[in-house]
Amino acid sequence: MKNNSELKKEFQEDLFPVLKKTVALGLVLIIVLVPVFSWVDYFYYPLFFRRFLYYRILAASVAALLFYLNLRSQNFRASKVIGILGYYVVGLCIILMIRDVNGFGTPYYAGLLMVFIGFIALLPLDIFSHLFHVLVLYFFYVVVVFMSGKTQVSPLFWVNNVFLLSSLAILLTASVINYRKRFEEFVGRKRLMMAEKRLKNYAERLKQNAMESESKYVTVVNNAREGILILRDEGISFCNPKARDILEEIGALENGELSLKALPAQMKEEIQKAYGKAVQDREGTINRELRFVDEGRSGKWFEYTTVPVELGDSRACVLFLRDITVRKQMENELIQSQKMEAIGVMAGGVAHDLNNVFQIVSGYVQMGLEIAEKDSRLKHFLEQIEKAIARASMVARQLLIFARKDESNKEVLDVNSQIVSLTKLLHRVVPKMITIDLRLSKDAGHVLADPVKLEQVLLNLCINARDAMPEGGRLEISTYCTWRLPETLTEKEVGETEEYVCIKVSDTGCGIPQDIKERIFEPFFTTKEKGKGTGLGLSIVYGIVKDHGGFITCESLEGEGTEFSIYLPACKEKGKYKPEKSTEKEIQQAKNETILLVDDEEQIRDIGVNVLGKAGYRVTAVETAETALEYLEKHGLHVDLVLLDLNMPGMGGIRFLEELNVRYPDNDIKIIICTGYFEKDDLSRFKDMGVDRVISKPFKFSEIMPVIRAVLSS
Repeated sequence: MKNNSELKKEFQEDLFPVLKKTVALGLVLIIVLVPVFSWVDYFYYPLFFRRFLYYRILAASVAALLFYLNLRSQNFRASKVIGILGYYVVGLCIILMIRDVNGFGTPYYAGLLMVFIGFIALLPLDIFSHLFHVLVLYFFYVVVVFMSGKTQVSPLFWVNNVFLLSSLAILLTASVINYRKRFEEFVGRKRLMMAEKRLKNYAERLKQNAMESESKYVTVVNNAREGILILRDEGISFCNPKARDILEEIGALENGELSLKALPAQMKEEIQKAYGKAVQDREGTINRELRFVDEGRSGKWFEYTTVPVELGDSRACVLFLRDITVRKQMENELIQSQKMEAIGVMAGGVAHDLNNVFQIVSGYVQMGLEIAEKDSRLKHFLEQIEKAIARASMVARQLLIFARKDESNKEVLDVNSQIVSLTKLLHRVVPKMITIDLRLSKDAGHVLADPVKLEQVLLNLCINARDAMPEGGRLEISTYCTWRLPETLTEKEVGETEEYVCIKVSDTGCGIPQDIKERIFEPFFTTKEKGKGTGLGLSIVYGIVKDHGGFITCESLEGEGTEFSIYLPACKEKGKYKPEKSTEKEIQQAKNETILLVDDEEQIRDIGVNVLGKAGYRVTAVETAETALEYLEKHGLHVDLVLLDLNMPGMGGIRFLEELNVRYPDNDIKIIICTGYFEKDDLSRFKDMGVDRVISKPFKFSEIMPVIRAVLSS
């Protein structure tokens, strides 16, 4: 609150309209009543009638002038002065008439009393203003009366003055009370106005805060990435745009309006159960998964949360609904990836064991062929077994390719010959109602590729074509050499190769829809029924083609068929990268070197001792890496070559190499690893550990003898 002086100023300004009206009223009364009461002069003092009429007209005229000035006044102080002047004008008029007649005994005392009453009652002034001007006018009245020349004081004078003074005391007391009441009312109104202003400001701030808060919540809710719904009375009373999109997508529409009743039975039952639990038991549901499956649509997964709330006098619940289909797909793909990783590990182990078995059988077959008579039935049987082993070893290599544990053994291949060889296998896996048509160009040329992996690429594409033609059709494989490449390939993809060998595999099957065509090379993506495909076929094809420096394209029209085109860099040096064939002379070039054979398979050790011993080497065979280290320590490193298997019980081959380099850092022992499988990334590691060559099982000793000789002679 403000101080007292400031409050009084504001109070006076607040009183200004009232004061201006009361001053105007008093001046009007003066203008009207003062002349009207001249009849009193006419009856009581006819001798003074004319003089008193002049007094009255003069007083009324001055009052009229003051009335005009009051109308133009603009503040409390001006109206106050005008009101006081009007009071003095009429008062002096009556005092002059009292003086002229009988100053000590006259009825005009009543007129003077009316002036005092009008001044105090009409003008809302403070007690000091009233008291001061009343005393001034009364003093002037007493002075005028006693100076009028009258010497006889009438008893009526004392009675009138006692009455006058008593009346003034009462009027002044009432003035004090009235003024204080007015002031207190003003202070109360002021405080009320201030409180009202504060309340209004507070209300405005609340309103503004509410609007800002509502705007924030509306923005958050409308832009939320999950659906938000308010369910009340088993109906939808609110939903944000995301929730509307979700419900429209799953077809939750009834007569064009969103409705939970239009949901599939299982989904509706689940949500209604969660709603009842939230409304009746006041218990929410957190992150519950819900699957939506509809005919003609792919399955979708949702996750929902319910929160009980109070809306007015009714209970409701907030339902948060989010689409987790992508997350579930990623989880399934991760599980599938883990499965395939486990299968890959198992495939690597199986391939290792198979290669060991194939090595044993192949070794004994090779020794049998050496002693079998030429053109004998036994030699024929052994040769057939050798061919079967070669085919079986190819299967083991395919397992290693699948497990990504096989190094590419690239060689120069005649593309047409590889396809013709593959056709024999295709006739066993492709039904007879599918016609296999070969269109092989004579100038297709050669490529530098791994024959097993190239066969896997073509076989995968042909099997996909077979599955796309369940009722029969035509499978065409064509080759040609080209310099013209598809326009869809960028310069970065094409590289610097000038000539390519193109292999096309086309079918007349169902084709690939355009909306999924861009995803066909993604891992785990498949359009086949559940259990009919892993989604790895085309991704492996894509990886093998890229590993060979080529690229693959796909053209397809739904209902008309599909055509895959494989572009591999052409190889002009036809004799390069062919495996070297050993000669009998090379095999017999042993110089009495010592070879330590380390392998956990007894039969492999037996074959190695016999074959290598026959070639002129001193051979010692041990079954563990620990035994090999003991042998080296005992014989003082008098070993020229170690033939080492990697996967053995106990320490194993890798730990053996590490321990050998730690114990004998300056040894010059040659090392050849002979293993059923190894990680492709380990090649550089083997080189750093002193390994000279790596040979994959199964192998022919006639083929590795030159390798052994070359390593020992280096």
